[in-house]
Amino acid sequence: MHHTREIPREGWADYLSLLSTVEFEHPVRIQARGPEVGDEPVVGSLPLVDIAVAEKGSEAGAIEVTVGHPGEELTHRIIHPEHVWAEETERGELELLDIEDADHVRTLIYFEPHELLDEASAPSPA
Repeated sequence: MHHTREIPREGWADYLSLLSTVEFEHPVRIQARGPEVGDEPVVGSLPLVDIAVAEKGSEAGAIEVTVGHPGEELTHRIIHPEHVWAEETERGELELLDIEDADHVRTLIYFEPHELLDEASAPSPA
């Protein structure tokens, strides 16, 4: 069973800052979905570098998602975000960050499962 909750606008900066720290280098996929664009893949599985609310200049208020490897980073901007939802597993692990903008385009950030990593590092039963 999954749990989806909306992150209040006044909590975006703190939530995304914490998320960037906790999920640093977690592989993510980004997809855009909306009335004008349909389902559009944005980024295949790449490590998360940072996700933040831009605080200055003409981009102020935009949410910027940076992924990739050092020297090969890519930033995806959501210019006029209206809503941020977090979908979590029953264990509290983030599976999906869903950001909707003023044009009803949703940017879906999928956090790839940890199971493969967990299985590889788990001690074998005796």
